[in-house]
Amino acid sequence: MSVAAKRSLPLLGAVLVASLTLHAQSSSELKPSDDGIVRRAEFRSSLILTGELQAIEADKIMVPRTPSWQVPIRWMEEDGAVVTKGQTVVELENTQFTSELEQKQLEQARATNELHRKEADIQVNLADLRFQREQARTKHAKAKLDADVPPDLLPQRDYQEMQLELARAEVELEKAQENFTAAETAAEAELEELRIRLARSREQIRTAEEAIERLSLKAPRDGILVVTEKWGSGRKLQIGDNAFVGMAVATIPELSAMKVVGQLSDVDDGKIEVGMRAVCTLDTYPDLESSGVVTEISPIAKELDERSLRRAFNIEVVLDQADPELMRPGMSVRVEVSGNPLRDALVVPRTALDLNGETPILRLENGSEVEVTLGPCNPYECVIEEGATENARLETKR
Repeated sequence: MSVAAKRSLPLLGAVLVASLTLHAQSSSELKPSDDGIVRRAEFRSSLILTGELQAIEADKIMVPRTPSWQVPIRWMEEDGAVVTKGQTVVELENTQFTSELEQKQLEQARATNELHRKEADIQVNLADLRFQREQARTKHAKAKLDADVPPDLLPQRDYQEMQLELARAEVELEKAQENFTAAETAAEAELEELRIRLARSREQIRTAEEAIERLSLKAPRDGILVVTEKWGSGRKLQIGDNAFVGMAVATIPELSAMKVVGQLSDVDDGKIEVGMRAVCTLDTYPDLESSGVVTEISPIAKELDERSLRRAFNIEVVLDQADPELMRPGMSVRVEVSGNPLRDALVVPRTALDLNGETPILRLENGSEVEVTLGPCNPYECVIEEGATENARLETKR
């Protein structure tokens, strides 16, 4: 062995001793003191959950009202893409509406042509009736002029014929006026009906164009696009999936305030309460810890998915401070919820307990066993509520 190697052995030994000492210290910080007796101490329980990072507030990009209650997704921006205000992020299928728009445009063209044709026909007909009325008016004026001759200047027969001719002219003038008025009224009614039909076609075209425009969904502001999960599938929405009216197909979250949404198994019901503190660790950044508080626990446990027999409560933990540079919605998070400490509790190590039966058994050093009533437990210790005395020596399995 070389001299350098011999000199390095004491240094290597010192490093190993220091490393083992640090390891022992870190282990002692994680695990409580286990001196093999029933002792009184402050007990703090904790529960480990997994969850997903979400923004507390987000702008929703929703499917607008359309004649059809569901619309397939034709195209969409990638999940997590950085978008700008006004940018198109989702396009819904508009084939049905474009074909309807073409049909409405054809109907509008027909309605426009029919209106113009009817206006031309009416103008010709009214011009003819107006000419007839003018003829009747001229004839009436002439007959009135002839009839105004004093009766003593004409033979009685001629005078009577002139009066009779005036009466006929008045009837013809009145009839011509009536015909013109009736035709004008009827024409106006026909034109109004055609105008209404044309206006309806234009409104339908405008509605179809607006529907097509609305099917191109745009970002309401700058941010990161988060695509919504398809309900019951456990995956994000994809091209070809159906989107329903009023459904949020994507969101743009506000990253300045974040929360963790996790699930509490129904077997752990009651172990977590609103107001408890929690430490959240991102799986992506295991060295980054964020404190938070439990703000909501759902009142009812629900199935984890359609085929699962397991049930869980939804739980929300609001972070005290978010990091917009590192935190992104959808990141997986480890959540450790700390319960309220129990002071002066009677605690024993879990290794001294037999938890396989219906009733917990505490094993004593003298070989006897006693039934005990347990309180809360953590991974290392349990609280004894009844059945054990302080300072009793225990048999522990290593």
